Amino acid sequence: MSLFKAGRKKNEKLNRKRSKSGPKGSIIPSKTSRRDYDDEDIDSDEELEKEQQKHPEIDDEVATLETTQDKRIRLAKQYLRQVQEEEQDRDDYAGESELASGMARTLKESFLSATGKSHRTLGGKYTGYDLDNVVSFHWKKQRLSPTCCALSEDDAFLYVGCKSGWVVRWDIKSKQRTAYFQAKNSVIHSIAVSHDMKYLVVADGTEEIKVLDGISLVQLNTLKGHSKPVTGVVFRQNSYQLFSCSADRTVKVWSLDEMVYIETLYGHQSQISGIDALSLERIVTSGGMDQTIRIWKVAEESQLVFNSITEDFSAVKFVSNDLFVSGSVEGSFSLWSSGKKKPLHRVKLAHGQQDAGHPNWISAVGVLVNSDIVASGSCDGTVRIWKLTNKRHTIQPLLQVPVEGFVNAIEFTSDGRFLVVAVGQEHRLGRWWTLRNIKNRVLLIPLSIEL
Repeated sequence: MSLFKAGRKKNEKLNRKRSKSGPKGSIIPSKTSRRDYDDEDIDSDEELEKEQQKHPEIDDEVATLETTQDKRIRLAKQYLRQVQEEEQDRDDYAGESELASGMARTLKESFLSATGKSHRTLGGKYTGYDLDNVVSFHWKKQRLSPTCCALSEDDAFLYVGCKSGWVVRWDIKSKQRTAYFQAKNSVIHSIAVSHDMKYLVVADGTEEIKVLDGISLVQLNTLKGHSKPVTGVVFRQNSYQLFSCSADRTVKVWSLDEMVYIETLYGHQSQISGIDALSLERIVTSGGMDQTIRIWKVAEESQLVFNSITEDFSAVKFVSNDLFVSGSVEGSFSLWSSGKKKPLHRVKLAHGQQDAGHPNWISAVGVLVNSDIVASGSCDGTVRIWKLTNKRHTIQPLLQVPVEGFVNAIEFTSDGRFLVVAVGQEHRLGRWWTLRNIKNRVLLIPLSIEL
């Protein structure tokens, strides 16, 4: 039964009751007056449709009668109206043909972005970086090294976690601290913010996942299920589906719509060191000392294992739904395809070595999603930006940005104009050695790009 039929049936039932009993506290009207009363209250199909457009929310009784197909149609119509309104706001004087072409272009871009098929070629447009206008974010209570950072979808806010247990929210434009959260006696291992900033999830070095309000950083809930400290968290794009990895060697799937646990994925044989996801129900994880990278297809309940290289993988990130990059303790930076067991291209000793037999291991990797720009960081004093060439099958050096200290996290703004680097005195995963002369902070580095 369609939504409109359900609504009309409910309306007719209500009117039949009114016609029998009349309004409460009144005399039953005569046939003539009853007919007038019914004619006055029964809505036409057109009026019902207008009401549904004005008030898209439906009550519980009608929702139970709505099929899956009806819901899809309703949401599709709602999305089309939204796109149409946005196009009309953009150009008030556009004709019907111009409006239709604008809507088609917006829908195509949205589809390509959601499926990961859009591809931005930016490698040839970068000309350098501007160290004179670097912005530094530091708060005295975050006295130990920053370990992770996350940008809001509109690039307006920056979230930073550190080893001293603090999570801070910064307004990038005003450079002001707007909120903070403290996890007592804990190290912040990972953070992730939802697409609408409704939730910020925090892996604070315990077996639990803290769910915070994305604006005020007030704790809303706690997700329990892992048996050892959580090492990574990530949202699926444009959803409240959350993935977490842990030292207990498992990956767990959660739904923040209902704040519930969904399922556990098994396979890794050691502590999981990195996790990432994009728009599909697909996760990529690095297994550290088990020397594997795995892609988990959640809907199909299957996994792909990449173990052709015997290295301890320390970081991994998706470039697109089919491509991802990894960094290892052995210092190699690799580009992979989900369709091949061996890497498409591998750069050995990407950040050099301290001395013979002791490479600078890759502590962080970053990507500009659905583009040809990737980055890697270590402790050699530079963040290296690479471009993907030869149909995104080869890694080539592009820029070397001077950054002193341990690079623990790398992010790009969505337009690719800024590079966000969390840099500290210590490595994010341990305290093997310390660079005492380095300041713990997060840098916002402008990149010169000709669009």
